[in-house]
Amino acid sequence: MQTDYENKISRQEALKLACYYLQERIRNGSHLKIIFEHAVHIFNVAKIAEGIAKNSNGILNPDTAYSLGLLHDIGRIKDETVTKVPHGIEGFNYLAEHGYPDLAPICLTHGFISKDIQKSDYPTYRPKLFKQVKEYLSDLQYNDYDRVIQLADLFSRGKQIMSIHDRLEKNKSFYHIKKLSYEQQAYDLRDYINNKYGIDTEQLVQNMFKQPVGMYPTSELRNQPKLQPFKFYRFDGRFA
Repeated sequence: MQTDYENKISRQEALKLACYYLQERIRNGSHLKIIFEHAVHIFNVAKIAEGIAKNSNGILNPDTAYSLGLLHDIGRIKDETVTKVPHGIEGFNYLAEHGYPDLAPICLTHGFISKDIQKSDYPTYRPKLFKQVKEYLSDLQYNDYDRVIQLADLFSRGKQIMSIHDRLEKNKSFYHIKKLSYEQQAYDLRDYINNKYGIDTEQLVQNMFKQPVGMYPTSELRNQPKLQPFKFYRFDGRFA
C-alpha cells in the first residue's frame, strides 16, 4: 500500500495542531524558554522545507512541506525525559490515533536519515522499541518529503540555524557519542536534494536567515553513492 503526504492536511490545520501541542507542553508545566526555542525550531524547519519545495520546479508542494515541518516533532507534546518514550514514537502514535495516520511516518522518518539504524546512535530507545522501529523502517520507502524534512531538521537545532557539520557535532555532544554512523549519509542527503532539484540548500538557508551556515564537506563527497528513488509503505499498527 502507498502512503502519500499530499492533500492530507491543510497548512492552517497543521498550524493549529502545532500551536495546540506547544500549548499543551506549557499547560503541563514545561519551562517557557524550552517551549519557545522548540517553537522557533519547528517554524524554522517548516520555513526551510517550504523554501526547498518552492525551488523543486513544481515537484513538491510547498504547503505540504511546510505542514510536515510543523508536525515532525509533535511527539514533543509530552516530555520524553519524563515519559522515557522517544518523541518520534510519541508523535507517530499521536498522529495515528488523532485522525492523521498518513502523516504519522514523518514523526519517525525525520530522525532516521539512514534506515540501517544503529542502537549506539539512539541511546534513548529501549531495546523493544528500537527493534520495532528498525523493522518498520526496513519496510518503509522514504519519499522526498521525508528527505526534505530530514535535511531541514539538520539545519536547525533549538532556535539556532547551523551547518550540517555543527548539527551532527551537537547531536554527538548531547548524547555523549564519539561518532554517528549516519554522518556520511547526512551529506549524501544534502547532495541528493541539491542534485535532483538543482539547488544549493546551504546557500538557500543562508539567504533565508541572512547568516552563513558553513559549507562543510562538499565536492569531495559528491562522488559518494546517491540515494535511490523509493516506494511507499503503510503501517497500520501502533508502537508500544
